[in-house]
Amino acid sequence: MLVWGLGDGAFMVKTIIAASTHNAKSPFNSWLKDIYNLGFRYLDVEFFRIIDESYCFKDGVVKIGRLKTDYLKELKQWVDKGLMQVVSFEAGSLYVDDEERLKKSITRVRKVVAEAESFKCPIVSVTPASFKKGISMDTVACCCKKLIDECSCYDVKLALENGEVGSIKILRKPEDIDYVLHKVGSPRLGFCLDVAAAATVDFDVSSYASKLLDYILVIHMNDITKDLRFKNLIIGLGDLEFKPLLAMVKPRRIPLVIEIYSGYSPIDLYLCRRQIEKLVKQVDC
Repeated sequence: MLVWGLGDGAFMVKTIIAASTHNAKSPFNSWLKDIYNLGFRYLDVEFFRIIDESYCFKDGVVKIGRLKTDYLKELKQWVDKGLMQVVSFEAGSLYVDDEERLKKSITRVRKVVAEAESFKCPIVSVTPASFKKGISMDTVACCCKKLIDECSCYDVKLALENGEVGSIKILRKPEDIDYVLHKVGSPRLGFCLDVAAAATVDFDVSSYASKLLDYILVIHMNDITKDLRFKNLIIGLGDLEFKPLLAMVKPRRIPLVIEIYSGYSPIDLYLCRRQIEKLVKQVDC
């Protein structure tokens, strides 16, 4: 956690910068020790990756990826000892193709929400997705409302994550996200901003974020090149301008999760965090 004073005044702003299990390596305990020794005290848990059943793609069959149970048990020990705090869980996709897939998705997400509550984690992100074209925003809103109703007994907020152009993720334009959030109209539903994904819609990510600022619960920090060929890069390796974005979100103390390519090492996560720290210091609130 970073704490900076502004001038000679007493007002302090805290900026939480978290690593993600998206970058976890085996053995998991050694990876936790590495990021802890590198100064990380906050973590995002990627519980499910991308999809919850097998589908055929051009390069073959893609199956669900689930965080290992042993990893969760190990992490719980760290959390209980006060060594690490979980700021968010990622529950994967919410499929809105049909009632059967929606039901399976809701069942899965609810399990993640229950797990998050056991970690005293306040946020679970979920990504509306479909393999069908032409899904209406009203349909997405209806599915999100069902999800909210199913998870109402938990003290956890849900955050809809945006997707990149060309993906199966439905919510891309800020106007569509705003429409769904207003349509559902629940204080338990917010927005998870994936920066690189937003850049595929509007490379001025601060402009994108400004349209949804009141709803942002967590931000996935990553960089992308101007030609959009290389994404999920360490901050500074791409072409995004982060200062205007950080100037908006810093006063709101929104957690920043380093969400970069899974092959990056703990040292890479550290370098990315250092780059974010430098940018945050340069921001005037």
